[in-house]
Amino acid sequence: MPDLFGNVVPVDGTDALKPVIINDFLKRKELSFVNPRNGKTYHRHYAIMPQGGVAVIDVGEYVDGNFMYATVGINLSRNQYQPYIVIGCHHKEFSDINLIANMVTQSLNWVLTGTNTTVKLEACHKPIAWEKDILHSYMKGMDNRMFNPMNVFGYEMLDEKFMSMGKRKTRPRNSHEILDFLIAGSEDVLLAWLHSMVDDKNHPKDMMRPVRALIELKRTYKISYDAFIKEFNKAGMISRTTYNDYVNLAKEPYFDDEKYAKVMQYVEEYFSFCIKE
Repeated sequence: MPDLFGNVVPVDGTDALKPVIINDFLKRKELSFVNPRNGKTYHRHYAIMPQGGVAVIDVGEYVDGNFMYATVGINLSRNQYQPYIVIGCHHKEFSDINLIANMVTQSLNWVLTGTNTTVKLEACHKPIAWEKDILHSYMKGMDNRMFNPMNVFGYEMLDEKFMSMGKRKTRPRNSHEILDFLIAGSEDVLLAWLHSMVDDKNHPKDMMRPVRALIELKRTYKISYDAFIKEFNKAGMISRTTYNDYVNLAKEPYFDDEKYAKVMQYVEEYFSFCIKE
């Protein structure tokens, strides 16, 4: 934050990152951003929701329907060190550390626009055993919530809030809006992946693989034909009868289909949430 003379005034790391997490909590559908350096669209979503002074996010891009990402830990507890961010692991196809650091910086500053604060990541050369420190900070934060710096915003109850927001009074059946069928809190990730898998497909068998996989593995409710057609603009490419055959779990349109098996494997691996019946 510059002062009246243009000099940079240091800001407490916790205070700088709180607006980011607040934004993500309140505006979960807006977790995609464009990197102005290469024009690519990147995505950020939580692997571990913020609680106990710790959060873990996945930052990356979709390539041919696959999410290539880096897992980033955010320690806000100030238990032993000042708040810090660490790149914990990443896909082998996504190994440019400078690009990952740039993406994290871009995603944080995108949220901080208008706050008179920007985040700049610098390499830390202190011997921090970050895995043990993050685990210790998390456990300490959960055990001693009174002194948890995130309690100001009630983050210790965040999981419960998301669970209650994800519950639906009735199962959607005939809605024309695809978001009514996606699990609350995960709409952005699911919808982006579906578009990456469906948009360029013209044959019913190809376009329906990801839809069927999500339904079969209970990562979404059974999406209605009207919602599918409206969202993906596939009118004339698949009939209502054919669509209903593909989403009918009593039938096996993909028996012995290697491509479908790979889609199922991807969904099971990368979408850990599921519908609670």
